[in-house]
Amino acid sequence: MGDFINLGIVLNNKGEVLIIKRRKIEKCQSGRILQWAFPGGRQIKGETRAESVKREVLEETGYGVKVVKEIHLRVHPDSHIMMAYHLCELENENQIQEPSEPDEVEEIKWVKPEELENYFTTDIDSEVKKVLNI
Repeated sequence: MGDFINLGIVLNNKGEVLIIKRRKIEKCQSGRILQWAFPGGRQIKGETRAESVKREVLEETGYGVKVVKEIHLRVHPDSHIMMAYHLCELENENQIQEPSEPDEVEEIKWVKPEELENYFTTDIDSEVKKVLNI
């Protein structure tokens, strides 16, 4: 399976999208800094992409989600890693549990889709932009 990252595009009932701030700032091969991102991570052997997204979003943010659909698959232009973007709904608007990866995630934030460019330093996938109307 190699490096395969599943990301959750999680929306709340206000139309805001969930993003996380990484504790460890990553530098992409392009030289861009990756600090804010959609929650998600590597798929483990035996997991479906949807199961991977649910687990990663829960671990990183404490929110339980339901995967609505896979939005897009692409090799990220900055990291050259295969990314799968998934549209997700919250199972509960209230955060049920503490994130289990506090060493990885510094901050969890809900932002309006049009504000994403204030946080992200890398480009946002074109299909994700369509889904978010930006």
